[in-house]
Order: sequence, then structure tokens, then C-alpha cells
Amino acid sequence: MGRFGAVFGPWLGGRLLAAGKGEWGFTAFALAGVSSMAFIGLAAMRGSRRTAEEGTGRALMGAH
Repeated sequence: MGRFGAVFGPWLGGRLLAAGKGEWGFTAFALAGVSSMAFIGLAAMRGSRRTAEEGTGRALMGAH
């Protein structure tokens, strides 16, 4: 995903500037950031719920 953003971000910024809509650049990248934050939050909530369900009966192993 990082490489996709590294390619798509400058491309989108250039397209917006070429179309004369440079003021929309911040809005476009802010929307991408907010949507990423929402998806990461959903994944974290799903992962923590799964970990809590799986970890109830397991014993801890010591490091050797």
C-alpha cells in the first residue's frame, strides 16, 4: 500500500494542479487520511476482540 500511495499521491496532486483545482489538494489528501484512519481503527478493534477471545485459556511460555 505504501508504494501505491507514493505513486498515486503525486499523480493526483499533479492532475489537480493541471486542472486548475490546486485548492482541492488538501481536501483530497485529508479524505485519504481520514479513510485510512477509519480502516486502521476497524482493524484494530477487530484484532483486539479476536485476541481477547483466543487468549482466555492459554498459558504463557517463559523465554529461555
